[in-house]
Amino acid sequence: MTFVTSPLTRMQLLDEIPQIVGWLQSNGIDNLVIEYGSGCKLEPELLWRDIEIRLADLVPFIQSSIENGIYAPGEADLVVQDRDRTFECLFCRESDIHLATDDESILTQAAQRWLDKGYGGFKLAASEDWEPF
Repeated sequence: MTFVTSPLTRMQLLDEIPQIVGWLQSNGIDNLVIEYGSGCKLEPELLWRDIEIRLADLVPFIQSSIENGIYAPGEADLVVQDRDRTFECLFCRESDIHLATDDESILTQAAQRWLDKGYGGFKLAASEDWEPF
């Protein structure tokens, strides 16, 4: 299933990173694959390439990418996946977050948090239409 938030501010996008780290930790995910995407300030051949990092390094990795002018939250795509590709989080250049997984625990936590924060958004299950959550 995929959840997509409504558009968020730069600070709201950044505030979700530690939450996502926590959800992944609680599900035993420790190894990630990151991809810089559209809008990132890199040569085209460096975009959409797998960069393997540990979960504990995600926040410093993103902070370093921002400080080095590679990634700008809400203006460029940054994809975070687990190594097995059972979880994907896209910090989208359109200022929203796309969260795709079949893990009900992560989906439940994300939906509850995003509703509590007033982020709203939509969900899409396989072979269904987009619905508000």
